[in-house]
Amino acid sequence: MPKLEELTPEQIAKFGFYVQKWLKIGLDTTECDFDKAIAAAKKCYALKGLPEPTKFLGPFNNPFESSIATSVLSKWVDKSFENNTALNEALMKEVASIIENKRFDFPSDLANQIYGNHEYWLSYYDYFRTECAITGCEITDGLMDMAIVCGWWTPLAGACVFQHRPEQIHFDDRRRIHNTEGPAIKFRGSPYNNVYALHGIRVKENVIRRNYTAADIDKESNVEVRRVMIDLYGQEKYLLDSNSKVVHADDFGTLYSKEQSNDEILMMVKVINATPEPDGSFKDYFVRVDPKAYNGLKTAHAAVASTWRNKDGSMVFGSPNDYDPDIQT
Repeated sequence: MPKLEELTPEQIAKFGFYVQKWLKIGLDTTECDFDKAIAAAKKCYALKGLPEPTKFLGPFNNPFESSIATSVLSKWVDKSFENNTALNEALMKEVASIIENKRFDFPSDLANQIYGNHEYWLSYYDYFRTECAITGCEITDGLMDMAIVCGWWTPLAGACVFQHRPEQIHFDDRRRIHNTEGPAIKFRGSPYNNVYALHGIRVKENVIRRNYTAADIDKESNVEVRRVMIDLYGQEKYLLDSNSKVVHADDFGTLYSKEQSNDEILMMVKVINATPEPDGSFKDYFVRVDPKAYNGLKTAHAAVASTWRNKDGSMVFGSPNDYDPDIQT
């Protein structure tokens, strides 16, 4: 067929449709449709000219459990079962027992799994086959069918191992994986594949559980993870618990500074609310400030002055001394 030189405006206008179509496929959290996954697997093998599998196993809950199943299956090559159903029941029972008793004395490898509904690159072939009638894309038909009905899966010689899609996927308002109270991506079954993240930054489970100290934050070498840990811990609490340095104190407040490895200095000024609480006490507030303001903050006065900003982000006061309020309210 002739070479495709350019796309028409009508073809370009279809981009959004395929983006949304494959996002929906990738974010589907329904269980694997086992019968349709079998049909899709048979098509995949046929399109590649491979012998059709005789064993179809699963669906397992997550990639870790599926890797266990594959490992167990490789040890059972000499075992005979009446049929696929009997083999599958025995395999699922064995995987459940291994998980329950934490018998993880076997190789666990995800490298032989392919990504089912997470095969986002299929959108490219879907678009050019459907909108531009490009030949050759049909080789991906089986994989497209699989993406619609199954999570990750493992194609082997004579056997396929299927698994469910994730049970939950959480995002922030910018569509980054995010959950402050649990897994951002939660799989069915055992928790070993759950993904913990804040605003797209992967973290360990103990961070989400708030099970760490200021000292743990200081030991964290990844700058992005450290920032997440500080935000969850609380900047004020971290500043006070991590032996931060008091730079200066005056009538405007107390300026604190905390050096951080490979990152900007954390600098905050503690101020006292001028309005009393109902019980007559005055509440302290910590405000993060830019350590580079006024060519380097050295006083609490300058730190408070630097918090006054115009809409474009520039500072209201050209000099800290210009901030000289008669009354605080």
